[in-house]
Amino acid sequence: MNWQVVKRVCIVSVVSIVVYGVWRGYSLHSNSDALWQIVSRQCVPHQQQQHRPTPCQQVNLSQGYALLKDKVGIAQYLLIPTDQVSGIESEKLLAPTTPNYFSLAWSLMPQLNQHLEKPIPSTLLSLAINSKWGRTQNQLHIHMSCLRGDIRQRLAEKQATLTDKWQPLSLLNHSYWVRTLSLEQLNARSLFQRVFTELPDIDPSSGREGIAVTVLADGRLVVLVLRTDWVKGVLGSAEELQDHQCHAV
Repeated sequence: MNWQVVKRVCIVSVVSIVVYGVWRGYSLHSNSDALWQIVSRQCVPHQQQQHRPTPCQQVNLSQGYALLKDKVGIAQYLLIPTDQVSGIESEKLLAPTTPNYFSLAWSLMPQLNQHLEKPIPSTLLSLAINSKWGRTQNQLHIHMSCLRGDIRQRLAEKQATLTDKWQPLSLLNHSYWVRTLSLEQLNARSLFQRVFTELPDIDPSSGREGIAVTVLADGRLVVLVLRTDWVKGVLGSAEELQDHQCHAV
């Protein structure tokens, strides 16, 4: 065997993978300001000048958010701050005056039913935000969408063992940290601040974490945190738990 040829092939393969990764990252992020441009240049000015937030469905300036129907999915909405907030790594999320975005998003979940002929069961409602590495937009946005049916089933199977203490749980062959939460707890404290202070080895500025929220059959909320792991190829995209076509409804 010609080891020099094998070595060259390996080097070419590695370089090709790196080049593809760089190209893929650039293509995904080449329009990474699109959401911020929509909110800041269209939705907010239209609300202020015409009291019509188009193309957004809602703009609430006093609470600091816009609600936008995403083009992807039959019922997916995005909750987007009206202030410029880059993403989960933003230090603004640690400020006590920052709106409780997850609480606001959960309160707006009935919006999803407007695009379906029948109500979405509560156990198929979900929120998700991706890590810095698992997103395509550099304006914080929470995905409001349906939960995957297999994820609902997995959580139902584990419901009796889930508590308000963080514990690992494998979902889609990825390792999540999960804990239950009451609605009162969600409303009382920013979920970003809770995750950043309660989980070990957290660096809020790194943007490594993706966060999802759904509800169990017994009415408790459950928080799911996925960390970026470059070695395992995990980019912290908690949105993977969602089904934007709502097949399980």
